Amino acid sequence: MRLPGGWAYSWRYALFGAYAHILRTPHARSRLAAVFLSSLPLGMLSLAIVLCVQEWTGELRAAGLLSGLFGLGNAVGLSLQGSLIDRFGSRKVVLAAGGTCAFALLGFVGVGVHDGPLWIIGAAVTTAGISVPAITTAVRSWIPEVCAEDTVRGASYALLSVLFRGAMTIGPLVVSGAMLLHGAEIAVVLAAVLIIAATLIFSFAGGRELQNKAAPLGQGPGPEAVRSSGLRTLLVSAGCIGLAVGVTNVAVPGVMTSAGVAAVAGAAFGALALGEMLAALGFGSRRWRGQRRTQMLLAQSMVVVVAVLIFVVAAQPWLLVFAMFLGGAMRAPVSILQSSLLDDVVPKAHLARGYSALVAVTLLSHAAGNAMAGLLADQIDPHNVLLVPAVALALGSMWIAARYRTLPA
Repeated sequence: MRLPGGWAYSWRYALFGAYAHILRTPHARSRLAAVFLSSLPLGMLSLAIVLCVQEWTGELRAAGLLSGLFGLGNAVGLSLQGSLIDRFGSRKVVLAAGGTCAFALLGFVGVGVHDGPLWIIGAAVTTAGISVPAITTAVRSWIPEVCAEDTVRGASYALLSVLFRGAMTIGPLVVSGAMLLHGAEIAVVLAAVLIIAATLIFSFAGGRELQNKAAPLGQGPGPEAVRSSGLRTLLVSAGCIGLAVGVTNVAVPGVMTSAGVAAVAGAAFGALALGEMLAALGFGSRRWRGQRRTQMLLAQSMVVVVAVLIFVVAAQPWLLVFAMFLGGAMRAPVSILQSSLLDDVVPKAHLARGYSALVAVTLLSHAAGNAMAGLLADQIDPHNVLLVPAVALALGSMWIAARYRTLPA
């Protein structure tokens, strides 16, 4: 039977059919909207906290420390909330966390503008980091319950990746706009409002809650042990990728600054984000041949190749921008496959815990990469620092190859 509109219609359906399916799923659009709204503050707050604390105290060191406390709290809070979501359900956890986070952010601004003690400001920002509502985690654990078809699930994970990356890209721009209007405090207040909005949308416009009975991860009959081994495989791989990204995020601006074209660094990271979003949409739109574990090994190996390319062309700023675009395009399938493989290695009742652990490891290794690059940049040329991501990613690929059988076919 010929499809209406001929090959053009067929091509559009092949590309967007899976996305249309998930968007027609009851309550999916409201939950995806909540994911975007809850991700925007994550793109805003690291920068806004630095700007606020620097303005209040005049100390960049204190500003960096408190921003780091927020990031560390976010990683810890994600792991904690993932376990609580598995145990008690997402709605209660998200409501409690969203309210706490918004209150802590408003307290952070209130104490800061009135010259309150730094330790209270630090306590507020740490509390805010811990209690950022894990809405993306909750939606990720909900998707397998409503999407039985493998291609639709892959498209859903791609949408989550695009929404999160888009929000993280837009977030700093919102902070810049707030600075033009009044100050960084406005950005923090806006982040609190966005968190409240995302919490309410997820909790009251997202349909009824689907719950699985949780049990301690790794317990049960034989296959559970294999699944736990598979999760460890993904966590170490995610750690290698996060470390590489963290180093790259510091080394690339250093290379651009040394070349006298610091402004091009923004274009490089914009190209990275654009490549990741476009590739995520393309990769998630169809079902690819082969086993996911094989696709994961190939995709991660391609990221190693691009990391080497970034090192080779680093002396040519505009070639580096193109290489960063390729880096984003190659990284997107890895992120989607990591999320898809969780369905194979983690029992349904523990998906929130598994996904939050994956994100927490990525965040912590990203921060470690930032710190490592900063230390190495004082000792060696920033260009040579770009060898570290290639080595970290190569180790991640070798780890996947060595642990190949822990990822079920």
